[in-house]
Amino acid sequence: ILRFESIFEFEKHIFLVTERLQTDMLNYILSNENPKGRLDEDIARFLAYQLVAAIRYLHFRNIAHCDLKPDNIFINICDDVVHLKVGDFGYARTIPDQSKRNTIRGTPAYLAPEIGNDVLRNVHGYNKTVDMWAVGVTIFVSLTGYFPFCEDIDIIDQLPNIPK
Repeated sequence: ILRFESIFEFEKHIFLVTERLQTDMLNYILSNENPKGRLDEDIARFLAYQLVAAIRYLHFRNIAHCDLKPDNIFINICDDVVHLKVGDFGYARTIPDQSKRNTIRGTPAYLAPEIGNDVLRNVHGYNKTVDMWAVGVTIFVSLTGYFPFCEDIDIIDQLPNIPK
């Protein structure tokens, strides 16, 4: 999790200062260090482990990130070891175990099917497990260099084709 350093308030604005990191995951994947535009399996496995550990930490505290994607996953490289940090908690919510959310939050390409299916139909809502769908999409994109679903079609229109 991205470390919070300090806060500044100026009139109507609040500024949060976090630790400084080198890049986000998307830029790392597309950098010169990865000419294929995707991650090597060993690096992806290492980063996936760190990402799942971070999400487990959040979920244990009943926090759902609700906007996991490579842009919100930051990377620091120290002594040739890649360290992953999750940031951008703008859509994050506290969702206790038995609770459900009913608002659509997040980036469409990374939204779990239950967000669209249940919320649009006004059925059940969703809980913090939606972050795991985004983890899966993020890992898929990191390994392949493309999305698991057609980018030209709105994700909401693709929901009926996603297995439950």
